[in-house]
Parts: sequence; C-alpha cells; structure tokens
Amino acid sequence: MNKKLLFTVAAIPAAFIVPTVAGAEEVSTVLVTGTNTVNETLKASIEKLPANTIINKYQWYYVESESGSSTTTNKPISGATMASFTIPAEAAGKTIFVEAISTTGTTFKSESRTINTLELEITQPTFDTTSNFVAPNETIRVTGAKVTDKGGAKLQSSQITYSYQWFYKVGESFTIINGATGGTYKIPADALEKGMKDFIVKVQAKVGPAVVESDVSAPLTVSKEPSDTLINDIKTIRISDSKYNVTTFESFKAEVDLLEKKYQELSAAAKANVTNYDVLKRALADIEAISKLNEKVNKVKEVSEKDLPKYIAEIEDTYNKFDLLLRSLDLGDVLYTNIKDILKEPADIAEIAEVRRLNQAIVALLSYENALVKYVPTSMESLKAAVGAIETDIAKLSKNYQVTVQNQTILNEAKQDIKKIEQFIKLFDKLSVNNTPSKQVTTAKSIRTAYEKLTYKQLQLVPATYVTQLLEAENAEENQIYYLNAEINRYLGEESYPINPSAETWQGHVKVVNKIIADYKTLTKNSAAKIIGYQSILTLQKDLKAAEKIIKDMVAYNNLKLTSGVAASKLQSTYSSTLKAYNKLTSLQQSLVYNADEFLRNSPDVTVDGNGKEPADKAAAEALKVDIAKFADITKYSFTQLETAVNAATATYKSLSSSARKYVTNYHLLTAASKDVSGVKSFHKKVQTAKEEMDVAKQAKKIETVEKAYAKLPANQQHLAKPQYEDLLNNRLVDENAPNLSTLNGKIGALVSDDLYTVSLQEIQNLSAQYNKLSASDKKLITNASILTAAVADVKKVETFMKQYDKSFASNPSTVIKAFTKLTAKQMNLVSQDTRQKIIEADKNQQKANETALGLIEAINLLVQNGDYVADLQTKVTSIRADYDKLSSSEKSIVKNYSKLTQAESDLKKVAEVHALHEAIPAENGETARKAWQTAYGKLSKKLEILYNNLYPNDL
Repeated sequence: MNKKLLFTVAAIPAAFIVPTVAGAEEVSTVLVTGTNTVNETLKASIEKLPANTIINKYQWYYVESESGSSTTTNKPISGATMASFTIPAEAAGKTIFVEAISTTGTTFKSESRTINTLELEITQPTFDTTSNFVAPNETIRVTGAKVTDKGGAKLQSSQITYSYQWFYKVGESFTIINGATGGTYKIPADALEKGMKDFIVKVQAKVGPAVVESDVSAPLTVSKEPSDTLINDIKTIRISDSKYNVTTFESFKAEVDLLEKKYQELSAAAKANVTNYDVLKRALADIEAISKLNEKVNKVKEVSEKDLPKYIAEIEDTYNKFDLLLRSLDLGDVLYTNIKDILKEPADIAEIAEVRRLNQAIVALLSYENALVKYVPTSMESLKAAVGAIETDIAKLSKNYQVTVQNQTILNEAKQDIKKIEQFIKLFDKLSVNNTPSKQVTTAKSIRTAYEKLTYKQLQLVPATYVTQLLEAENAEENQIYYLNAEINRYLGEESYPINPSAETWQGHVKVVNKIIADYKTLTKNSAAKIIGYQSILTLQKDLKAAEKIIKDMVAYNNLKLTSGVAASKLQSTYSSTLKAYNKLTSLQQSLVYNADEFLRNSPDVTVDGNGKEPADKAAAEALKVDIAKFADITKYSFTQLETAVNAATATYKSLSSSARKYVTNYHLLTAASKDVSGVKSFHKKVQTAKEEMDVAKQAKKIETVEKAYAKLPANQQHLAKPQYEDLLNNRLVDENAPNLSTLNGKIGALVSDDLYTVSLQEIQNLSAQYNKLSASDKKLITNASILTAAVADVKKVETFMKQYDKSFASNPSTVIKAFTKLTAKQMNLVSQDTRQKIIEADKNQQKANETALGLIEAINLLVQNGDYVADLQTKVTSIRADYDKLSSSEKSIVKNYSKLTQAESDLKKVAEVHALHEAIPAENGETARKAWQTAYGKLSKKLEILYNNLYPNDL
C-alpha cells in the first residue's frame, strides 16, 4: 500500500472499511517523532503497522509513579486524542506515550518519552518611566521582567503567571508594602511626608510546575524636582502680568518651546503639579498670534485690490484685540508701525478736490427736459466711455476716499442701462429679412415687448437704425394682408359665388381657397384681425366640398340615364335623391354646382302601367302633375303663393284614387315644396321673435341667431324667407348710445406716438371703459386692442407708484426717486409733469446735500492720523457730533464713515472708564485697586493705550 496514503488516512479521524484483523493488544510499537520540549509538537507515526490496518482513535498518556512505590499508572491526557500532540507546560519533566487503536479493537502503543524540565530565567524588572524620578500620586507600571527557558522552550505569554511585591526604603533597608502585589503601583500623594522616598519591586514568574524569581528592580525615587524646576522656569518668562521677559522674539520663542517640551515629557501626575502652566500656555498662544499677524502683514502686497480693504480691516481688528502683555512681544513696536503704514488715513487736500470733481462729473451725466431725465451722452458708446473714465479716476483714489464719492448709484444705473440696451440690441440677431413675414412679425413682437419695458433714459440710447428695423419687421405682413384681402374679395358673394366654376377650373379654385386659409393661419393675431371676410372663405371651403358631392351625384345620374337596360324605377329614385340633396343646398352652394342646369333638364321619362285599366280620375291626376311641375322653380313664387299652391296641390292629391295617384310621377316635387314651406315657417318664427324684442342688446343677439339660421337654409327656403329676413335687418332697433367702432379703434391707435402716450391717464381709463362695454363680436373688430391692453397695464403701474408718492415723498423722497427711475418711458409719461418736476428737484437737492456731508466725511477721517487718534480728540469729536446731528436723514446716509465717529466716541469712553479706576486708588493700602487698574490698563489696545497716555499722562 502507498505509505503516503496510509499517513493521510491515519491523520483523519474517520473509519474506512478494511479486512478484519483479529486483535491482540500491543502487537507492535507506534513510532513518535518530534522534540521532547514544551510547546513543541510530537507526532504518532503508524508506517510500521501491519498492512490494511485502519486506525480510528488515538490517546496520549502521562506515566505517573505512585507515591512510595515503584508501581506506575497511565493517566490519559485530557483532549489529547489526535495523532499530533503539542506539549503543554505542565508536561515538563513528565513521561508520556501514545496508543493507536484500530477499527478491530487492536491497540498499538509507542515507547515512553520523558519531556525536558523547564529551567526558567527572568530579567531585572524595569518601569514605564523615562527617568528614575517619579512624582507623588503617579502610577508606575512594571515592564521588563522577561522570562525565558534555558533549554530553549519557546514560552508563550499566556503560559506565564506573574506575581509582584513592592517595597519602600527605610533607613538602609527595604520593607514590604502590604497589599502592593500588582503590576502597577500608585505612589501615595503624601509619600514624601511619610518618608517613603525610594521604591523597588520584585517579580516572580511561574510556567507550569517551574517557578523563577527576579532580582529586585533599580530603586525609583519620589521627587517634585522636575515640576518645581519647570514652575520656576515658567515664572521667568514674564517680568510682570502685563510684560513678557523678552530680549528677542526668536530667543523667547525658543525658550517657550523648550519649556513646553519639558512639560509634555512629564507624567500626568507631574503635569498636575505645574500650577502655573496657564502662563506657559498663554505665551504659546501669544507667540502664535503675533507670528500669524506678522505673516499676514508681510503678505499685504500679494492681496488683490478688490480684497485689500477687507484684508487690511482684518489686520487692524486683530491687532486692536491684542492686550498689553501680548503687545510686549512686539519689540520696538515694529509690527505696530508696519500696520500703521498700511492703515495711513488720507488727508490730502488734492484728493478731497478730486472727490468733489468726480461728484460733479457724475451728476453732469444727466440732463432734465420736460420734467424727464435723460443722459447727456446721446449714444450708448459715449455713455460707456464717460462712465468708464469716471470709474478709472475713482479707482485712483485711496480706499477711504473711494467710498466718499457720492451719487455712485447714477453710475451703477448707467452701467445697468448700457447692459440693458446691449441685451436689447442682441434681440435683433434673431430678425432677418430672409424670414417669412409671419416669422418677422413674431420676432418683432418679442422685440417690441422688450422695447416697451425700457425706461425713458434707456429709450434715448437705442440707435435709430434699430427702431427703423423694428418697424419694418412689424409691417412685414402688410403686403400679404393686401393680397389675401384681394383674393377673398374675388370669391365673395351674397346669394351666389362670382367665380362661375367649371369642370376644368374646379380644382384650381379649391387650391386657391386652401392656400388663402393656410396663409391666414401664418399671420399674427393683429394681422389676422385685418383680414376681411375670412369666415366667408371658411364657408366657401365647406361649400366647395358640399357642392362637389352633388356634382358627382349628378354626373353619376347622367351616366346612368345613358346606360341601356336600367329600370325606370331606379333611374327615377336616383334622380329624386340627387334632386333632394341639391335642394338642401344653400343658394351659395347651388351656385357652385356647375352641372345643375343640365341635370334639371334631363329628368327621367316615367311611364305608368295601368294593366290596361284607366282610373276615372286620371285626367285630374295628370292636371295635378302639370301644376306640381311648376314647383321645380321655386323662385317664381313668393312664400304666400307657394304655401297656397302647395296646400291646394296637397288637397287635390289626397282626393285622388290610389290608382290615379300613380300618374302623379313628380309627387317628389310636392313633397320638397311642402318641406320648404314648413322650414320657412319655422324660420319666420325666429324672425318674429327677434322683431318683438324691444331691448336693443338682446335683439342684436337674437338677430345674430337669425343670421346664422338663414345662412344654413337651403336655397329655395332662403328665397322664400328673404323678404321677412331683410325686413328684420332693415328695421332693427338702433342703439343711439352704441359706440362708433371705427372711431374707438382710431382713438386707441392714437394713444401712442414716438413711443410715448399722447393722452392722460384718465383718457386711457375712459377708452378702456368704452371697450369693456362692447359685445364679444364688436371687441373682435377693435384691431388696436393690444395697444389699449398695454396702456391699461401701464396705468395700473403708475397708480401704484402714485400711491407710494403720496405716502412717502414728503418723509422719504429717496425711495420715491428710486421707484420713479424703474418706470418705463411710457409709464413716466403718464405721471403729471408737475409731479415729475417735484421728483427731479428732490433728486437734485439730495445731490447738493452731498457737499455738506463730504465736509463731515473729511473731518471724521482726520480724527485718526497715521493710525493714532489726533490730539484734542474729545473737542473734535464733540464738534463733529453736533454738526452730524443737524443733518437730515438722507444727508446722514451719505456719511459712509459715520462708524469711525461712533468708534472714537466709544474709545474715549473706554479710556475714561479705565482712568476712573486709577482715580479710585486710595492713598494707603491701595494695592488691590491698583492691581485692578493695571489689569484694565493692560487690556487696552495699542491705539487706546496711546490715547490714554495722551489724555492722562500723570497716571503712569
């Protein structure tokens, strides 16, 4: 058998089916390989066992001797039931063997092996401290005390059990510390007071049955010396509570960093003893603060012009927060001097003059004409150049004086207006003469909407060429309108269409009508309103379709009549149905049936088969047939005549015998005439209802209903109903107060001239009231309705503005002025000239007030010179305050540096409060009060320190 296979099988605790071998215990010896050392692995080898032996169980044993006897006992090792066995620590010095048991119950035993005993060694204990000194209350942890086996056993930490004992020195000996048996020991807080100065520890380690004990550790000495030394060193970094002991910043920083390093090396307990660490911590923070600010000052030249004011303000604010102690690190006030250089306040008379010139230049951009404001530069390009030149000159001013330039809102509005016009002109990119007229008109409509929203000032900047281009685009459909009106007029008729169609021209007319409708649908709403008779063309399109069907039916009948073998009854029914359909057409529709005369002349010949018998009243039937034949042309009758003739014919027909009635072959004409009489009677009722209505408006609506009903009547009925219909139209009630639509449309069209309203706000409201009273049909005839709609919207905007004017102009004119500038040119035009003039004067007065405010701005700026307050600050602040309080609210809003005045007032108050503490120091025993004053004085900023020293020099 393959040995490798036997080894593998033996290693797996599973049974295999093999030939049965009669078992006898210990018939052969199992081989054991491996080193007899703790933590090494022994392995049972079964390679020498008989062939086909299957081992399914192992057991390792200790061989133990009985006390006082040579007898031994085999003790199974718990859990050791595998072919391999890792030697535990407790097996050191013991004898072991293994048994292998086959599936047949045969036991195979190995020779005994004795495990090497452990000879432990342990190193001297050490501690987790960096020095031999420890502080009271500090916890010490034992390290070191490493355990090894001389025999080379690879011990695991989990196998080693440690025990400890701590001692402290008494005289020249050490005594045990009861209860101190752990791997850590906390030095008593009062150790020094109790004379417990030196400590040692001894460690015992046990591995299995082996035990080893260490030498004692090197002694640890309890001392406060590191903390005390650091406390004293920290005291030296200050001269007083308000001054560091610094010769150079670099050496001071190095010294503080070294002290911090020493502090961090201390244990937590030692750190707790450093009672003045807050002084060191403050020094570290102050070093970082002044270093960062110095770095920021050095980078000021790298800052962009846009961000520079904010950057400088942050520098100034940061330094002003430094107290006297922190400022003592600024040796020779070097940093303070550098900051003052970049904060230098403007005081140049020439710069003030330049501000005044720029104020005048900005105001000079505007002119006033007919109580309306417009730009002096007449083109967008010249205005842009003027604004650009002013802004360039403003940028040349120092930062503080740039904000003193007044009326910059005029500049901002000018730039916005330029941008608005540029955007407006950009709209013309979508306008092209190559576009269809409707496309041009649609594009022009959007441009016109934008144009209507321009203010008066913006309107003056639009180049005339663009206005001309807009007008041309808006009128692009005029030729198309003229053509469509001409074509429609060519097709219109009251009772018949004037085109006289034929089989050859029929499709041509259909195409023309369809094109008229298609072209109409491409028109804008306003242009479509100028097309006359479009509804009639729609009717014609429907009439062509209706007539075409009858034309085809008549052609089919004529063809049928020419066909031999067609039964007379079929020919008669075809003729009758076609004639019936033709008679349902209106007169306009019938005028399109170009083959009607041929059809009517070609009626079928009808014979009656009496089966050789003639009724007695045959002659009466044939006479009735002659009378009925006259109904083929209704136009020869009036309604009354037809009604009488139809009634008589109907009575005669009813009196005939059934056999005689067969000879009345044109009875269908009587039936058709009867329906015409009935239809006209129904129509007459509607006419009568309209005649009896005495309310003009209501009668007008009823007449509209009658007109629609008449248009739908068949041609014969239209002929019969026409007298009463025309009588209704000619004698309708007249509304003496009805508006003249043409006049109203003209007045609306004349509302605007040269892009401004030509009438007052009230007149627009009057025209709107007249328009709103019109009927829906009349409103459709007002082609200038869109002009009126826009005007009404402008009226509402102006009314809203006037409410604001009445409410706020007297108390807060600036808000009204601002609202006025937002009105469009047309809306401004609706504001009365007197009101516009008042607004303009108020605007001018605000501009004049700038000069007074400018003087105060200059005076406030001069309160600080080279970063420090000027002498006699209190007097100057009091004077400026009095002048400022005299200003109006609008004038005060111009003083943009007002906060500097309030800051000066606040700073004067602060130093006065500190001076009051000095005044309160008593002559005797005043140390506490003096300490309070020194603390308050130390918190002053550098700027306030200088101010204090100037105001109260005797306090120092």
